[in-house]
Amino acid sequence: MLTATEASETVETGQDLRARAKTLSWMASMSVAAGEIRAAEGYLLELLAWCAFADRDPDAAAPASGDDDGL
Repeated sequence: MLTATEASETVETGQDLRARAKTLSWMASMSVAAGEIRAAEGYLLELLAWCAFADRDPDAAAPASGDDDGL
């Protein structure tokens, strides 16, 4: 069960993630509208890479305290 502090941190983190995704998407859209296709590709690739590989939840990446293999 999450405490109030942990719950608010989770909500803030989720809002930060959405804001970053929206910004990258908006920048790609504006680049297309300006005819800057290469710039739009860059923003979309950054968004894709960030969504695929970004460490959004540090606790999920940390091994459980009972893990002996350390993987």
